[in-house]
Amino acid sequence: MLPKLILFASLALSWWLIRRDVAQRKGISSAIWIPTIWVAIIGSRPLSMWLGFGGGASTLEGSPIDSLVFFILIFAAFVALARRRLNWSAVISENWPIFLFYAFLLISVLWANSPFISFKRWFKEFGNIAVLLVILTDPRPQQAVRAVFVRCACLLLPLSFVLIRYFPSLGRFYTSHGGGEVTGVTTQKNSLGVLLLVCGLVLLWDWLELRKEQQSSKAMRMETKIHFGLLLLALYLMHLSDSKTSMVCLFFGAAIILATRLRFFRKQPHLLGMAALGVVLMFWVLDQTIGVKERVVTNLGRDMTFTGRTDVWRELLGLHTDPLLGVGFMSFWDDKSLLSRLPEWVGKSAHNGYLEEYLGGGWVGIFFLTVMLLATGLRINKALGRDGDYGAVRLGIFSVFLIGNFSESNIAIMSPIGFLFLLAAIGHAQTGSQLSTVSEDLPVMDEWEPSEIGARYTVPG
Repeated sequence: MLPKLILFASLALSWWLIRRDVAQRKGISSAIWIPTIWVAIIGSRPLSMWLGFGGGASTLEGSPIDSLVFFILIFAAFVALARRRLNWSAVISENWPIFLFYAFLLISVLWANSPFISFKRWFKEFGNIAVLLVILTDPRPQQAVRAVFVRCACLLLPLSFVLIRYFPSLGRFYTSHGGGEVTGVTTQKNSLGVLLLVCGLVLLWDWLELRKEQQSSKAMRMETKIHFGLLLLALYLMHLSDSKTSMVCLFFGAAIILATRLRFFRKQPHLLGMAALGVVLMFWVLDQTIGVKERVVTNLGRDMTFTGRTDVWRELLGLHTDPLLGVGFMSFWDDKSLLSRLPEWVGKSAHNGYLEEYLGGGWVGIFFLTVMLLATGLRINKALGRDGDYGAVRLGIFSVFLIGNFSESNIAIMSPIGFLFLLAAIGHAQTGSQLSTVSEDLPVMDEWEPSEIGARYTVPG
């Protein structure tokens, strides 16, 4: 009886927190609930798992309920964008490396072992772009970004704690060998780590923005305390999950966001990208000279196999899949002939986003992925001088996406960090009432929020 009462209290608390957030963020359109629901689903569990019914007859076919929900959300996103008269040609021309990568993924469906299933997966993944554009075309885009992830955090973080503590059959996973791991609202600990990573970064950003507010009202001070409490809860859950990759990424991303508070980077924000690159290069030099990587990994409680990941990579590369074109988009783990050649201990993940892309798209896929990542990095670095704090957040998200994919697969597989990466990569969007264009030269900032470099960007029109 007590666990049920605590669960009810948790849901009531989440409802109260979300209502406060809605009341505090004025001027955001109601369409923002489309990406909020989307992120809540991809950040936790499929709806069919929450309901306990509606799952597909097989893993290959998937769940009809989940497919219907995603289709409805994607359709609603396109309707919202049509009403806002989004200029798709401008979006595509400004973000051609992203669309080029997704075009290749679509073409790779043709040589998948089940093209129709692969296409359905591609359609859902491509739906990320339509859904996130609902955020970027909102009248207050930065507030909309923060609203989506803060509201998801208000629901999913307390619920994760309750499930882990009072409903272990739902919040924990126990192996046949007696081991266990915490999963919270997700299905495995690494997925929980990714959820905490994205929520943690946006909560930190939002908390810093709240602290900058000139209002000294009791309500504003209360909001600051609530966000700080959610941040502490995210850190505690991160500790429980023991997801080292997400821990490292959260630390690195937070360091980039907090660096904008230093006077040096406030005056020269364009140097922040070079500083982040310099840290990575310095780490590489130290590793080549004194082997610092092994010390770091050991201090994190891991060995140099990265918890068996290097063994998984060796086995996957040993299959010698098509090196040029791969096996098709999200088709590798459905190929029974390939899986039969793998040891049973290899789970259905490469635990490396770049290797996952190689298996599905070969070196051609890696080429298009590299073009997208290089173009995205250059655009974000170029925008640092005019985007203020938002530019630092984009850089932080981009950095943790690059780092995280070395030990987890988060490229084009419907993950919250993949969604956040695309959001940061596109960065800005304008609707028909906003000169019908998407422009890096004139980013759409919140009309009421001055940037860190002293200028005030307003929504034109």
